[in-house]
Amino acid sequence: MKTTLEVDEQLLNEAKQILGAGTIRETVEKSLQAVVRQQALNDLADSFGSFEFGLTVEDLRKQRRARTRKRNAPR
Repeated sequence: MKTTLEVDEQLLNEAKQILGAGTIRETVEKSLQAVVRQQALNDLADSFGSFEFGLTVEDLRKQRRARTRKRNAPR
């Protein structure tokens, strides 16, 4: 399908670089694919609902610090 539209050139170039696209067409197609994929992921996450798993932010920080110490320990 052919379409003519005005696009912010700086935004297009930034998207092109981020996506590693070689052409404007490839940039637009990859951008549309990313939007569709993100919505599918959001829909999947929503289908699981929410649940309480009993950890506070501080609990998560403690676990992260423990993992980091373990990874950085001399062997």
